[in-house]
Amino acid sequence: MKLSVAMITYNHAKYIQQAIESILDQVTSFEFELIISNDCSTDDTDDVIRRTLQNHPKGNRIKYFAHPKNIGMMVNF
Repeated sequence: MKLSVAMITYNHAKYIQQAIESILDQVTSFEFELIISNDCSTDDTDDVIRRTLQNHPKGNRIKYFAHPKNIGMMVNF
């Protein structure tokens, strides 16, 4: 069994790393993944997410979707 955590984002560069780490740093007795969907942020959100993917020891648990154009909150989810 695997738990999937969905996280949508748009222009959250100041907060996205802390949000990602708060999920990845959980200690569980089961497998989990983090699915991040970025709705074409215009700030540094994409860069922060990509750096976290590369540098966090559990970065391999992240599935990242970066949309090339803004699609709106509900479609992004």
